[in-house]
Amino acid sequence: MGAEVPEQAPPLGRTRFFLEALVGSGLFTGYFPIAPATATSLFVLLPAFFLARLPVWNAATAVLLFFVGVPIATDLERVWGKDPHRVTIDEVVGTLVTFFLNPVSLWGLGVGFLLWRFFDIVKLPFIDKSQRLPGGWGIMMDDVLAGICANLVLRLVLLLLPVLRYH
Repeated sequence: MGAEVPEQAPPLGRTRFFLEALVGSGLFTGYFPIAPATATSLFVLLPAFFLARLPVWNAATAVLLFFVGVPIATDLERVWGKDPHRVTIDEVVGTLVTFFLNPVSLWGLGVGFLLWRFFDIVKLPFIDKSQRLPGGWGIMMDDVLAGICANLVLRLVLLLLPVLRYH
């Protein structure tokens, strides 16, 4: 009889929204007007470069940001719409996953970045399918899977071109 009322986003307090936008957008790099995911990934390269030499810290940071990112991405999706471009904490995690146990030189960092962006943009079918997971899980998981693909290909590249490894 009556029109269906869409589910309303739970009201986020100003402070909570600010903090979630800060973390969820990769320290506001997700607000970059052009290619915010790529901008965030570039922003994360420096910490990823150093964390690649500290595998325990790299893994701990990626896992922590993943589990912090799922509820934040869920909340921000309710405010900004389905898989919003401003949410880039998933790019932060994907970048860290790409360089996990891959200590690279500066050239290797560039190759890893290109591989990561390739797999994130092209989205192989199983990566694309993971976006159907509900809320923040779908936002975060596709970038983790793209990061794993980039990590594996980067390993192969480093085997073939050891000059790209950190010495």
